[in-house]
Amino acid sequence: MNVFESLSDIYAEIDGFYMDQGLQQSKNGDDETEAVIASKRKLNDHAYFLFLFSRFEDAVREESSRLIRQNSRVDLDWEHRRVWQLLPSGKNADQPSFLDRVALLIDKRTHHYEKIKAYYKQRNTIGHGGDFTIPISISTVFSDLSGLLDRIKAQDAEHG
Repeated sequence: MNVFESLSDIYAEIDGFYMDQGLQQSKNGDDETEAVIASKRKLNDHAYFLFLFSRFEDAVREESSRLIRQNSRVDLDWEHRRVWQLLPSGKNADQPSFLDRVALLIDKRTHHYEKIKAYYKQRNTIGHGGDFTIPISISTVFSDLSGLLDRIKAQDAEHG
């Protein structure tokens, strides 16, 4: 079971609990408690989105660093390695930026890149105290990011 599946199971359990509580309070006509529970669900969504995306970011950093190291090896001809040697190969290096790292792994002209870019925008908004600016289903985010990571790894294996 990968980290996305583990997080998805835990998220579903907690969200289901809050959903049941919210429905119960709605039946009881307790609007104030129902609003508190809705707020908790929203914060839970934010927390899981950020945690999930941070795991995805880490995987992208790992894969892109590996790709940079692989393509800047001294046993490759200079024509091939010259551009790659300009990039820091450390996973924790500030450069390249996250989206540039994604572009090393996925063609920027694809909808896959655009989906990651949209999620990254949401990550920055939530991470700085904002709210989702597009409709977000955390279950869909789990599925999307897991699939995108599988795609990155498969594409990398194809070319590596």
